[in-house]
Amino acid sequence: MTRRTHSPLARGTCTEAGIPLPHGEIELATVVGLLAGLRPRVTSIVIGCSRDAPSRATADAVERAWREQGGHVLDVVDWPERAASWLRQARRFTEPGPDAWVVTGQVTGWVQMGRRLLHSTDWDPARTIGTAALASDELIAMGGVGTFDGLRGAARDGGTWEVVRTILVHRPHDDRERRETEENETVSPAAADTTTTDTGVVIGEDGLARPPWAARDPLLREYYDNEWGMPVHGEQALFERISLEGFQAGLSWATILRKRPAFREAFDDFDPDSVAAYTEDDEARLLGNAGIVRNKAKIRAAITNARATIELRAEDGLEAFVWSFKPETTPRPRTMAEIPTTSPESVALSKALRRKGFAFVGPTTMFALMEAIGIVDTHLVDSHRRGTSGIWPHPDGDAAAS
Repeated sequence: MTRRTHSPLARGTCTEAGIPLPHGEIELATVVGLLAGLRPRVTSIVIGCSRDAPSRATADAVERAWREQGGHVLDVVDWPERAASWLRQARRFTEPGPDAWVVTGQVTGWVQMGRRLLHSTDWDPARTIGTAALASDELIAMGGVGTFDGLRGAARDGGTWEVVRTILVHRPHDDRERRETEENETVSPAAADTTTTDTGVVIGEDGLARPPWAARDPLLREYYDNEWGMPVHGEQALFERISLEGFQAGLSWATILRKRPAFREAFDDFDPDSVAAYTEDDEARLLGNAGIVRNKAKIRAAITNARATIELRAEDGLEAFVWSFKPETTPRPRTMAEIPTTSPESVALSKALRRKGFAFVGPTTMFALMEAIGIVDTHLVDSHRRGTSGIWPHPDGDAAAS
């Protein structure tokens, strides 16, 4: 059954001084498994840790394990237990724009870091995985209401924990107890009327098959059914999509979708000429706009990319440039695990855009763009949307005849 945890000391994760004990292999495997289970998919991470030896050792172990999985570690950021300002560490933690974060270390330092992240960056607790040492009621008491909601992590026995509405919930490793836990948790009406198949698609109450990320949230389902994977053309539309993909780095796409109307209003509907003319006063205006993602580096990247878009007009324009990287064939994934996160074409597009002066256009971000605008079709084979773009209608993954 679901139960609240006690302090880390009571569960044998820290010394009396609050320093984490060395991690175990089961705990490490659980951290990696939680990362692999996040959706949207995770390729790049940033690791954060306290400066004590066990925390550094755990951070090193996570880095090795994630690289062995084929993932990328953009940075390893450490922090003291006390500091006059946490802003420098917070910026290092978020500005690389990872898909997710892993944190380990002493509770007191992480609480201070978490507060700074929440108030000064676009860090997302729901995209963050912690180690067992952080699963303590002190984390909740010191962090305050809502600070760590969505944060989850690994227990030393292979179980997991999560902060839900400012309550620390432990989900045991035992299969029977896990089933009881899931049965006692609140299930949304949308989730109650769905069925998951062996290939991972979810059959909704309307009888249509969708991937898990688009099966429950009404906003994501609407986006998946009507926009995602459909061809996008035109300079302004492509500039908007590149901009939003850049802002999404390290966050969930649902966050960007909910903020999209505010983004459009703040960025003059992503008209490249208007954005390219933005001044420092406009940057300040955008940084003060709570309706968008207030990340200085990403805001500056959008302005830089608008100027680069204008320069591309001398070379047939942004649309022709991006679509020239369409591959000869597209993936045919049957399960979520078979969907790639990069491709030779996304790597080439990333390099080419950077040479043209664009920013926040890494290979993973560009592959997500190519998926979203129809350049590739990564709809699961059993999905009701597979082949509906008109670009990739053939079962073998070949493009439509031009």
